[in-house]
Amino acid sequence: MENASISAVGAKIRALRKRAGLTISQLAEMAGIDGGFLNYIENGKKSPSLGTILKISRSLNVSAGELFSEVEHSKATNTDLKLDGQLRAALAGKTKEQKEKVRSILKALRDPETLGAVYKILKR
Repeated sequence: MENASISAVGAKIRALRKRAGLTISQLAEMAGIDGGFLNYIENGKKSPSLGTILKISRSLNVSAGELFSEVEHSKATNTDLKLDGQLRAALAGKTKEQKEKVRSILKALRDPETLGAVYKILKR
């Protein structure tokens, strides 16, 4: 990769990471790479391998090709992406059973009465 391309990919990763509401440490943990190395990638100082690109793109929930594109095509709002990123970071490393419990909770929150009850509890 050329230096300009490396910098562009790094900038794109940083933008997507921030849009997802993730820290460098959180994304690095999710992708299974070193946080310092991710910092170098984001700053255009290191060129990631294809394997690393795939790990990062999966962790950001985007295609690897999107890391190379200049135009974002996402229809999700920044709030949705932030919530998605934070939820994925919170679930990283959890067991299948723990993830299933969170999924059940989220499913229950689809019900307006349940959601209303949760809001009331949170307001206290």
